[in-house]
Amino acid sequence: MDAFLLVAAVSEARPYLIGAEIQEVRAAGAHGLWLALGPADMGDSLLVTADPAFPRLCRGTARPPRPAALSPLAAVARRVLPGRRLQALVQRGLERTVALEFAGAPELRLVAELFGRRPNLLLLDAGGAVLEAAQHATTGGRLEIGRLYTPPAPPARPDPSVLSEAEIAATLPPLLAATSSPAAALRLAFTGLTDLWAEEIARRAASPDVADLARSLATLLHRAVAGPWEPHVVLDAFGHAVAAVPFSVSRSQRQEACPTLADAAERVSRARADEAQKADRRSALRRVLRRLDGRLRSRKVKLAGEATEFARADLYQRMGSALVRSQDRVPRGAAEVVLPDPTAESAEPLRIPLDPTLSPSANAEGLFRAARRGRRGLLRVEARLAETEADLARVGAWTAELDRAPDAEWAALQAEVEKSRLLKAADRAELGKAPPAGPRRSAAPGPPRRKAAVPAGLEPRRFRSADGIPILVGRGPESNDYLTLHLARSDDLWLHVHGRSGSHVVVRAAGRPGGLPRRSLIQAAQLAAYYSQARNDGKVEVAYTLKKYVRKPKKAKPGLVAVSQEKTIIVSPDKALLTRLADADSEK
Repeated sequence: MDAFLLVAAVSEARPYLIGAEIQEVRAAGAHGLWLALGPADMGDSLLVTADPAFPRLCRGTARPPRPAALSPLAAVARRVLPGRRLQALVQRGLERTVALEFAGAPELRLVAELFGRRPNLLLLDAGGAVLEAAQHATTGGRLEIGRLYTPPAPPARPDPSVLSEAEIAATLPPLLAATSSPAAALRLAFTGLTDLWAEEIARRAASPDVADLARSLATLLHRAVAGPWEPHVVLDAFGHAVAAVPFSVSRSQRQEACPTLADAAERVSRARADEAQKADRRSALRRVLRRLDGRLRSRKVKLAGEATEFARADLYQRMGSALVRSQDRVPRGAAEVVLPDPTAESAEPLRIPLDPTLSPSANAEGLFRAARRGRRGLLRVEARLAETEADLARVGAWTAELDRAPDAEWAALQAEVEKSRLLKAADRAELGKAPPAGPRRSAAPGPPRRKAAVPAGLEPRRFRSADGIPILVGRGPESNDYLTLHLARSDDLWLHVHGRSGSHVVVRAAGRPGGLPRRSLIQAAQLAAYYSQARNDGKVEVAYTLKKYVRKPKKAKPGLVAVSQEKTIIVSPDKALLTRLADADSEK
């Protein structure tokens, strides 16, 4: 979201949302929040997302679908924001950082950094400490929860929105003299101007004079803040939305009007998501083709070695013939013998390896068998080498086609690759995990599937950590088996009290880019300690490992498992934790 669109979005939202009470908070994907504000019958909404593909702030967006699992930021925001009033939306000039300030005791702030490769949302307390964030891995290093928030460094170039026309005009002359165009000078002179807006300012100026350029810039900035807004999307040559603008631009590219700023931003977001999916498909296909090429080249080397070995069939035949002709010259129990070559009197003698436990005739028969096997094998290997060469050429052609194929041909190319006998199960799985490469026929509609019923007594207890991460606790031996062997995923965290009987505990930690927060680990360990024979002990040792290192021995009793690569942690059982972490929503 560029600075002009963000200024317009913030200016549009302020009159409608300032003073409104937050009624609901929802996760908007993995990196965003959706806030419902005002009365239920005539309320409004605000979407704030740090989606790396298109970070944005939009008023009046539709309610997002309920996610399968809450992000840590959404879990904390749902707990602390409902019931508070939005008292300010703060954006300084053309900075792409917006602060949402919420009234209440204590006051809270949601800071949206909507720029760079790692945009972020950070929920801060009244003292400026970070309560939670959408991204824990930032450009400055790993973010630590509880530390004071450090705002981004101010831009090195001046912000034109805080300058007068005279100050803008005074900044331009050196850069106009050093560059080839007014648009380039504007782009280099000020922060917040993309190529699109620098060119638009230059086009709208009455002349290349600094006064006219300054006036054009000031006029566009005023319109971005005050309106009227006429949202459009700018389209590329293929009709893809590449930019959202608060009003029509005079650039020669195609444009389409949109009902609202939010609609324009969402259209660009969808277009960028489509581009990301195409990039994922291309990457998955390229990885598979690279693996195919590597396997085929390895096969070629192996076959070449076999061909060299099978080419010795003639030598084995000559050795066998020499043994048959000169059996009387072979010492009993010899491991090797040197005999004349029966096919050429002038040839060097043959050094023939022998099996000391066999007679000369038996050794000769073994050499004749090796010769026959070699002749048959040579024919087979030569055929496979030719087949491998053809397969390598086919994979090379696919790779070349992938590099130059337009989007419309990806579906046909991937379908051709998927039909190949060369693919292994892992290759097909990787292509299957990528988004579909083209339109596919949808399945016939039918009744919705029912969730498989959990056998009576096996449903685990469900909790949610303070970081919003689901924690599942077994109820007994059979429930422990069901939890560990059927519900738990390979990369979930598995816990159990060390050396005592107790419940299996599983933390849904798979797929978390920053790993499991320490606080969630401690709370899961406390639950494992409480639901065990050690619940009345002061300090309890709890073992934990990934579920993939937990296995069920054959014929083992219910609840008994074997664990490897475990670590331990010392915690105190806490009965009060049961109420605090009880999962009211339950996992879907």
